[in-house]
Amino acid sequence: MPNASSSSDALTGKALDRLNEIVIVGPGGIGGTFAALLARTGECNVTLLGRPGPHIEAVRGNGLRLEGLDQLRVEIDALDEPSEIVSCDALFFAVKAQDTDTAIAATSHVEVRELVLSLQNGVVKDEQLARAFGAERVVGALAIVAGERPEPGLVRWTYDGGTRIGELDGRPSERVTRLVDLLGRAGLSSKVSTEIVAATWTKLVGWAPIGLLASLTGQGNAGVLSNGVLAREYLGMVRELAGLAAARSVALIDLGPFRVRTWLEQSDAEALGSVMSSPLATSDSTHSALQDIRRGAPTELGALLGPLIADAAQRSVPLARVGALYAALMGLEETLL
Repeated sequence: MPNASSSSDALTGKALDRLNEIVIVGPGGIGGTFAALLARTGECNVTLLGRPGPHIEAVRGNGLRLEGLDQLRVEIDALDEPSEIVSCDALFFAVKAQDTDTAIAATSHVEVRELVLSLQNGVVKDEQLARAFGAERVVGALAIVAGERPEPGLVRWTYDGGTRIGELDGRPSERVTRLVDLLGRAGLSSKVSTEIVAATWTKLVGWAPIGLLASLTGQGNAGVLSNGVLAREYLGMVRELAGLAAARSVALIDLGPFRVRTWLEQSDAEALGSVMSSPLATSDSTHSALQDIRRGAPTELGALLGPLIADAAQRSVPLARVGALYAALMGLEETLL
């Protein structure tokens, strides 16, 4: 049952009077990075919500440490019991795609006073949030940010390709502007987006194929995109997924390192050169899907790509490359169970 609230127009049009209490569900590489940087500003109280275990216990006992692109340690509230959270100004979701339904169900009781957003991958996340919290509370978001959790209490921030925040209908709003300003003061490269739906699709089209190749080859992002053979395969999958986006009337854009619109307009040789000169081709970042495989855990690519492959089949959109590597990855994941 969505929370009772004022109309969408009232929420998006008014000044954001407060953003004092922020809850981040999912204390991993992305959620932990955002939590540490936001807490450092001193402008808001940040609470991390995660599963019971060593990581939450370490944060409770010694604070949250951030390394990589920045180094800091912050004292931060860390909870493993959702019922302890009654209300907040902003609720961020940063869990794996396959855990979204569980995370939403566990927090649907929370009174969200201002906004709820998802830093997750995928193109159906905002619909899931709207059903639980009310469409008027949902703000679109995506983060081209790489991080990992190498040990309890520590998050390593390895790449910042930008965070985009925007109203789902593209309108300007004070709440989006103020949130972007807060993220900027926290140290994250952030912008307002008036085409957040297209941006969300663009990220998936650019990000998911790297995950397939990284998981199956054991290569980091640079290893995938700097290798001519793998980069060519990557570009082929980008073009396939772009065909599905077009069939769904989504016009892809250039977004951070994912210059998808440009790649689609270029010749194969030009696009390949552009891909291989991407900032990710020289970054010290590891795709989250490969991090999962190395831990012996399934990736979120099943939850993200499975529905899109089924949709493409219904629309007669060919996804031969994506489908083949997806099947190979699902086979690999079965050996991990």
